[in-house]
Amino acid sequence: VLKKLHTDKKITTDLYHKMRNLHPRWPQLYGQPKIHKPGAPIRPVVSFYNTPLQALHKVLASFLKPLAQNPLRLKDSSDFKHRFDSSLNPSFHYHASLDVQSLYTSCDMRLALKTVISSFEQNPSRLPSNVTTTTIGSLINFCLDNSYLEFNGSFYSQDEGGTMGSPLIVELAEIRLAEIETLALSSCPDPPNTYSHFVDDGLGSFRDRNHAESFLTFLNSLTEDLNFTQEHPSTDGTIPFLDVLIHPDKSTSVYRKPTHTNLYTKYSSCTTNSSKNAVIRSLTRRAHNICSPQHLDDELQTVRHVCLQNGFPPHRITTIMDEVQRKFTNPSRHQSLASFNRQTREHALSVSLPFHPSLSKPISKILGQHDIKVTHSSATSLRNLLTKTKTTPPTHLTPNTIYEISCSQCPSKYAGQTYRPLVHRMKEHERCYRLNNAIDESTDRIKSAPAHHALTTGHTISWNNIEVLKSLTSRSQLDLTEHAAIQIRQPALNRTDRAPKCSSLWDPILPKIAKSLKSRPSGISFSILSTLLYNK
Repeated sequence: VLKKLHTDKKITTDLYHKMRNLHPRWPQLYGQPKIHKPGAPIRPVVSFYNTPLQALHKVLASFLKPLAQNPLRLKDSSDFKHRFDSSLNPSFHYHASLDVQSLYTSCDMRLALKTVISSFEQNPSRLPSNVTTTTIGSLINFCLDNSYLEFNGSFYSQDEGGTMGSPLIVELAEIRLAEIETLALSSCPDPPNTYSHFVDDGLGSFRDRNHAESFLTFLNSLTEDLNFTQEHPSTDGTIPFLDVLIHPDKSTSVYRKPTHTNLYTKYSSCTTNSSKNAVIRSLTRRAHNICSPQHLDDELQTVRHVCLQNGFPPHRITTIMDEVQRKFTNPSRHQSLASFNRQTREHALSVSLPFHPSLSKPISKILGQHDIKVTHSSATSLRNLLTKTKTTPPTHLTPNTIYEISCSQCPSKYAGQTYRPLVHRMKEHERCYRLNNAIDESTDRIKSAPAHHALTTGHTISWNNIEVLKSLTSRSQLDLTEHAAIQIRQPALNRTDRAPKCSSLWDPILPKIAKSLKSRPSGISFSILSTLLYNK
């Protein structure tokens, strides 16, 4: 589809490459339990990372984002607090929240697409450059027609709604929801005084409960795909919305669900000080952003108590909380300083390093002297070790792999790497042997060392016994891991002049990396026809 649009000059070359994903894997369905609801129902989510349509969904979502921005949409809790305080009306003192049941999976995306096309036709200035409304419509239709996913070894097609996890579906659902709510507010004979929403949660101000329920009935009468439900204030007159608790006197405080445990990053955790400080800073900032004056002191005491429970020293808690309070007391000075710091950081280089409790700070200090900003990546967590929400892909489709190919007639081996699914690289090796094309004649470069070995010695390569030494989580680790495999294991078929060039600073840890390499079957088996071609 993309190739045809590019050939017909309906999308630019730059856009064509942005919409493609060259080495994808299929979307996976997994579940997240809603522990705050009775029975802990499962929320279905589709992992869209590195899937065939991920890049296309991402580009299309960026096209639709301006259309999804509407006056009803809230940015966050602070935005809601500001709107709430500025729109209080004694005649509309009753607040009720509305919720859309299963927004993404029940929303009619085709109706949302019609709204998108209509909006672009009415306001062509919103269209991205060099793209027509027809092209955008055809690409979104293609995405909706190809909503495939894998679960537990079987493949399914989602025919209704959209897949939760796609950035495109988020924007389409927002456009559809805003259309229904805007229509309701403009056509309802007795609308609420104010109304706003965040994703699938909305809040309106009404005269009384009957007024709220009549608006709910009218809202549901406008749509067949979306079903709105309503929540009313509890017996004590309070009603939660997002993480804000609205009191009967219309003051606000922080809301915590009954399942909240007050567990945050422990002070003893092996992580950066900035991450630890962020716990105190974010909780304190939330208290100042959300709480009315009469509730602020109680919330700050709660924050202090929670931080003490998580092992933070009292003096650090006091220092950071006072720092945040000064920013709210004198915001103009701190905003100008923050703006200056952002402009300064924009010109600095950045490097990401694994966090080490004793080495990270001095390394960051040294690099900082050379205008290099250091960020730290997290190590393996207990959650990663103990939980598994997604099925493991077959070995032959795993990317970022270190593999080993053996000769069946001598001890020679070859260790290699690939950032693509393993089977793609193995097909290239096999093709070089089958077509007697192991050397690039124009550069005299060996394209496949195993194929070259078989063609020059007459030996047979064990194509059906290819082994995986290690599967990595990141492409950035491939060169060093392959370097360790070659230097420590010394496979005879590898040419050291073609091996990855790694600094000698890594030499002390090469044996440890090589020790982590464990041979396991790749599961790749070439056809009988290919075997006959080998023998021939």
